Amino acid sequence: MHMCWRDASALSRDVQEEEEGKEGVTYYEVPWGPNGQSVYERTYSRIKADGSHEAWPETVQRVVDGNLAFVDARYHEVNERDLLIEYMTKMRIIPAGRHLWMSGVPGRSFINNCFVAPWGDEHEPERHFAFVFNHLMQGGGVGSNYSNVHYPLEGNVELHLVCSPDHDDYEEIKQYLSPTYNHDCWEAIPVEDSREGWITALEQLILGHQSGVSSLVLDLSRIRKRGSRIKTFGGTAAGPEPLVRLLTNIDSILMGALYIGTKEAMKIDHEIAQCVVSGNVRRSARMSILHWKHPDINWFINCKADSGEFWTTNISVEIDDEFCRLVQDAMCADKNRTPERDQAMAVYAAMVKGMQENGEPGFWNSSLSNVGEPNLVTATNPCGEIVLPEAGVCNLGHVNLDAGMDDHELLLAHHLITRFLIRATFAPSADDQTQEVQDRDRRIGVGHFGLHGFLVKNGLTYSEAGSNGALARSLQSMAQTVARSAAMFAHKLRIPIPVKTRTVAPTGTIAKLAGRSEGIHPIFSPYFLRRIRFSDVDPRQIEQVEEYRAKGYLVEPCLYAPNTTVVTIPSKDPLVDEASDHAHLLEGSEEISLSDQLKMQRVYQDAWADNAVSYTINLSEDDSDALYDTLWMYLHCLKGTTVFPAKSRPQSPYERITKAEYEALVEALGEENVSDGVDEECSTGACPIK
Repeated sequence: MHMCWRDASALSRDVQEEEEGKEGVTYYEVPWGPNGQSVYERTYSRIKADGSHEAWPETVQRVVDGNLAFVDARYHEVNERDLLIEYMTKMRIIPAGRHLWMSGVPGRSFINNCFVAPWGDEHEPERHFAFVFNHLMQGGGVGSNYSNVHYPLEGNVELHLVCSPDHDDYEEIKQYLSPTYNHDCWEAIPVEDSREGWITALEQLILGHQSGVSSLVLDLSRIRKRGSRIKTFGGTAAGPEPLVRLLTNIDSILMGALYIGTKEAMKIDHEIAQCVVSGNVRRSARMSILHWKHPDINWFINCKADSGEFWTTNISVEIDDEFCRLVQDAMCADKNRTPERDQAMAVYAAMVKGMQENGEPGFWNSSLSNVGEPNLVTATNPCGEIVLPEAGVCNLGHVNLDAGMDDHELLLAHHLITRFLIRATFAPSADDQTQEVQDRDRRIGVGHFGLHGFLVKNGLTYSEAGSNGALARSLQSMAQTVARSAAMFAHKLRIPIPVKTRTVAPTGTIAKLAGRSEGIHPIFSPYFLRRIRFSDVDPRQIEQVEEYRAKGYLVEPCLYAPNTTVVTIPSKDPLVDEASDHAHLLEGSEEISLSDQLKMQRVYQDAWADNAVSYTINLSEDDSDALYDTLWMYLHCLKGTTVFPAKSRPQSPYERITKAEYEALVEALGEENVSDGVDEECSTGACPIK
């Protein structure tokens, strides 16, 4: 039977009663989290043909039908569509935001979350930067390993930007325009008003510096004005200014340089990401990695703390078996010192210091990450849950462990999302390289969220769960279901079995929809300040900001991202009330020891994740001094981790407060204006929203 799911919360009771008897019509209450509907409407609800916005049931059906369409109907299981709609509408499974935003949209298939940027040969410096620009503009996250970057430059190009005085944004960019050329000159190359047009302009500038051509004149007249609606991808245009800043800043980086090395490449990628942020893709998600032996490693470890630059990326040090052995020897054995061991220990000490002070760098173990990989993986995605080869790609989906499912429903949820993600590997990629890798690897990432509530409601504290064999056995059963479902479906489709199938992602806004704890993290704190970032060029988001301002919330410009406003919301984690009968089991992250957090990550990596586990240790002040003497014991058995110290930066995504402070803020705002909430951001604030 074809089921038609309706949102009962949007209909009056008399309308429900009138239609309840109709065949194929089922009503339900959408299990929104405290702020879930607001996040959904801000982030994933698309504009329909009549100008109205989708409701959640419409989004679900669009996504399910779009996903099923990737393969022939003969490969669909009986009732698979109905089950997918049911499990998604009940938020038992939720695919990653890229799927929610793009699946089923005519003419668009940008549904992949994660990429690792390739590097061309010495004559192709533009290849990497075009890849980064392309996928960031599509809303994906990009990881890059800068350990072997060296592109000689033959000379410098003289850049001239021109634009018609009739352009609506002419006055805004006038200061950057050439005094020598104008938009009517024959040398001017028009920049097309498209993603491809902006990428081409970037490539022309970089190639100009490499080849040493005398001048490059780019005409910006065709770029749509600021505030114009972007019909295909969604959102509103930011005008030509972001591209102007990108080109002029990159021109300054390369002017006089003899080559593009690690520092130059990182600066260019940062400029690209800043352009994307101000160009109305609100976040740019990146990961930057450098090998521990690289000559610039000390600069890299401190590059964000010292200068305030590179806020658009997470940073991680690449370690390997040699590094782990050298650190272990130094910490455990009385052996003669060697230059290699001294170097490893200096890097380890610098890593720990950075983690304690600023939460970065993290680390990535490339030796462990390559175990079981048929091809060399060179970096991770921005949050570290997926390791990928160059031009590698992945797509993610999640099971809500805290959705109240019985054992059968829980395994069925894993089966359904596995098949969903395998079908998604048939979506066309935006470039031939990623298409080739996707067709070869078919990598997917089935993940979890809501772990903390799942544990508490099953009588376990988070602190003890990492040492409890019951959790490991449950994870192994779920992992077997995913592996078996993936293998059987791949066999029927006559495609390679996915090289890896399971992961744990941060699940920021996804967990927020259902009001569950993020990924496998413990709740941050029973009471905290949550900071949401809104675009200043999206009319709908501007309207939401003004609503918050009118209610008395703290509203301020973002210190890190242009065209972005931050709203601070006093929040109470839903588990405080939901687990009131198990209050003695509920712990905030500040109550869970460093060792117990690391144990949890290791259990999940060993029993569940063949990809990797994105995990951020909440480092209390009491545990900070223990980090140096504890972390080294896990370097060899974790693919990577990061730290969120109690001392955090201004406008951190979340900040602990006491119950009394929360109640005072609620009283000041008025209880009717405050709803409970869970954190929705990555700890470093660099994860994608879609």
